[in-house]
Formats: sequence, C-alpha cells, structure tokens
Amino acid sequence: MDNIKRISNFTQRLIKGFWILFFDKAFRNFILHNRKIWKRYNNNDSKAEVLFEFTDMQPSIISYSYFSNVLAEKFNAKIRAYSFGKNSWVSLYQKKLYRSFNADVFSYRLNKAQKSELGELFNSVYSTLHSKNDVFDLCISGVWFGDLLYDSHMMTYKLPTVDINDNKFKKTLREALYQFIYWRDYFTSHDVKAINVTHCCYLIAIPLRVAIHKGIPAYQVNVYGGFYLSGQRFWAYTDFYDYPLQFSELSKTEQLYGVEIAKERIDRRFAGEVGVDMAYSTKSAYTNIKKDRVLSNNDKFKILIAAHCFFDSPNGLGPNLFIDFFEWFNFLGKISEKTDYEWYLKTHPDYLPGNIEILNMFIDRYPKFRLISSDTSHHQLIDEGIDCVLTTYGTIGWEYAAFGKLAINASLSCPHIAYNFNLCPKNIEEYENLLMRLSEQNIDIDINEIYEYYYMKLRRDNMSNWLYQDYHSYIKNVGGYDNQFVSIAYNYFIDEFTNSIHNQTIALLNNFIDSKDYCMQEKHYLN
Repeated sequence: MDNIKRISNFTQRLIKGFWILFFDKAFRNFILHNRKIWKRYNNNDSKAEVLFEFTDMQPSIISYSYFSNVLAEKFNAKIRAYSFGKNSWVSLYQKKLYRSFNADVFSYRLNKAQKSELGELFNSVYSTLHSKNDVFDLCISGVWFGDLLYDSHMMTYKLPTVDINDNKFKKTLREALYQFIYWRDYFTSHDVKAINVTHCCYLIAIPLRVAIHKGIPAYQVNVYGGFYLSGQRFWAYTDFYDYPLQFSELSKTEQLYGVEIAKERIDRRFAGEVGVDMAYSTKSAYTNIKKDRVLSNNDKFKILIAAHCFFDSPNGLGPNLFIDFFEWFNFLGKISEKTDYEWYLKTHPDYLPGNIEILNMFIDRYPKFRLISSDTSHHQLIDEGIDCVLTTYGTIGWEYAAFGKLAINASLSCPHIAYNFNLCPKNIEEYENLLMRLSEQNIDIDINEIYEYYYMKLRRDNMSNWLYQDYHSYIKNVGGYDNQFVSIAYNYFIDEFTNSIHNQTIALLNNFIDSKDYCMQEKHYLN
C-alpha cells in the first residue's frame, strides 16, 4: 500500500511539474525576470556558501531571490538551498526556478558513519529522558533543540502533549538527532557564511540552532519582513519586548497618528469586521449576534479560559510558564477544584480539528469546566459579566483589557509583556497565587498603552510591504490569505517592479544586514 501511495504521489508531482514548466506563464515570466536581474551576482565558483531552507511558497521564493543574492554578494559566496524530510524530493521545475536566481538545490542523507553514530546517539539520549521536561531541555554539545523536538512531535501527530514511551516519539527523536548530526558535521566541513530558515520552530530550525552555536549569522527573512537570530534571540517575531523604547523614539506627530490609527482599527475589529490586520482570519470573535444566555446569572466570579490550539507550536515565541497547553489546562483544572469560581472554556472561531476532543477530555476530568460555543461573541460574554480571561499569550489579552477586563498571561514570551494592561506572573507559584485571589486583583488599565502596543505591532507588520507596494492589497486581490501561495504572486510582483524599487530593496537588505539589528525596520530604508 505504501509503495502504491509513493508511486501515486510521484506521478502527481511529475504531472504538476510538466504543467508548470510548459503552461504556467507566470512561472516562466519569473524565471526570465530572475535571469535578467541576478545574472551578474553569480558566485557559483566560490567555496564559501550561504544556505537557504528550500521552500515552494511563492512569496517566500520572491524574498529568497533578493536576500540570497545580497548575502552571496556580501560574502562572495554561492547560494545553496537545502531540502530534507518529507519534502526532500525536489522536482526539475523547482530546481530550474531556484537556478534562475543562482541557487543550487540539494537534498541530503547521512553517510554510513553518521548512520552508525545515529543509532548509538539515540540509545544514549533516550536513556536520559525520564520526563517531558527532559525532552524540552535536551541539549547536545551546547546546541539546545529540545523545544523544537517537543513542538514538532506534537504538530506532526496532532497530539496535545508528549509521551516519551510512545513509539511515535521515538521516531521524532531519531529524526531530530538525524538533523543534529548532519548539520553539526556540515557546518564543520563547509565554509558557511550565513543561513536563512523559513521558521524558528519545529525540527526545521535545528540547522538554525547549530549555526547560531557556531557563530554563523542566522536569519529568518520572508515576505513578512526579516529577523537576525542569535543566542540571545532564537525566535522571530519577538520584537514586542522593544515596543515601548521604539515608540518613545518616534516623533510626537507619529505617536499621535499611531494612537489614532490603532483606535480606528481596533474599533473596526470590535465591530465584527473580519481580517483587520489578521489576513489569515476567516471569522470574527466579536460579532453582534446574540444567543440565549451563556453565563450563569449569579454573583460568582466568572473566568474565561481562551484555549489555544494544543499542538500548534506552543513554544514558538519562547518558553512559557507551562511546557505545553495540556499542562496549562491540567494546572487550571486542579485550581478549579480548589476554588468557587465559574470556569468557561472557549476556542477561537477558526479552531483546528482535533482540539474540541481534547477540551472534552478536560471537561470530563474537571467537572467545573464548561465549554461554550466557539462562535459565541465576546461582546455577549462581556455583557453577561465575565470577570477575567486567562490566556498563555493570545491576542485576547489586549482585547479584553481594552474593555477594562482583567487578563492574565501564562508566559514570559507574551507579546504584551512590556506593558501593564495585562498581568504576566514570572513563575508558576506567582501565577497560582494570582488565581487563588482573583477577586482581589485590581489593575489600572491605560487604554493608550493598548493603542501604543497595537500601533507598534502594526508598524512591524507593515514591513511585509518590503516586497510588495501593499502586501495586504495583494492578499485581498488574490482572494484571501491561503490563495497567496500560487504562481500569480510572481506576476503581481513583476507588474510592480521598477529599477528604482529594485535598488531600494537591495539597499534595505544591505542596511539590515550591516546593522545587526534584531528586526528589519523602516529605518533600514535609504529614504
């Protein structure tokens, strides 16, 4: 059966490749475009190299064409794109596409000696894993990748937590060690000047961690902007720690403008408009549709637990108070047994399949938990008297604060941590003390802090316009977030192309690289 499936997948890929090569005009136009503008950047004879994680996402490929060539010229290096795992097979049309902007694509496997070491290392490492915390903390030769292993295992098998005795976990551990051995040796035997990855989470980020350990410049640059990763900052999108300082450095005019634009967009969001600064969203959590009463009509303290997707990279912004959302829920369930609060659970309207079943398991375990419909409007919950919302690091933290409600995060990697409109306990003990005394908590919420936070996030998100004149307009024009990953992205980009924009983009990337700033910012533009 597996052989039949493999043959079927291979045949489908061949048919797709044939169709793209001969009938996809946008694909061919982009190749011709690349050959014209990147021809002089070719450094294929160099022994030095810059590495890029292979991807077939069109907007990311456009960003690759720029960032790879700018890096290659800066380091006088050739461009190599690596592919591994389930996507290790790279088609001829994909190789042709990458070659058009001077990149060579390669897949890799361990050699005989490395495979022998893999078996020995697996036995050695697995014997030291006695708990989930041991998995999360896994570090070999100074390279920490336990968090990547942990999150990748849950996402691969859609699991709420990790069971070290599960054969599936052993398979994921072996894959992680496979990646570690390969990249440890690769960076030793090759003159790698820089690396760019698609994500800073899951096993695909292992080469990133090895590169950082070896002092090699590491980046995540894509259509949404760019980040320079280091031992101090392993994860992209955590510039929120810097928001207050960055806001203070803006002109007074822009600060006032920022507050006004944030207020306007937040009002639209709370009015039920879908997709306001959330291109991926397909439903609003703030509709004006009312149902029969959801909360009990009494004076008990009422808590809303805003559930996250249990298996979608819980540690993608860095460690939280709890190792995963399963442990967080289990902790809250035990607290529910000690208190006289009312506990309500709700998922986001766009929840992924598999989450409701996990929540029902917790409801069976902890009778005080009550699941409410995912499409219940937060306006209704607030009107009916919800007192507090609990989240790990969700947007609901600032949303409920905007309504004057108490919001408590369970993370030191929370996007709102630099502000005072939420509570962010520093450890589990402090978190428990807060939960046991919720009715005593008073928080003075400054709505302008929320506007400032929102504007700074919006300002960062606007760096997605470094490739497109208006990325959000592009998303709308192609019919939504999911539709951006088609070859029309190439035509959209080429239609906007001018030599002036091209030169400005190259200057932006050079300034970003030279600055060694964590995040690509507007200040990196020449003008």
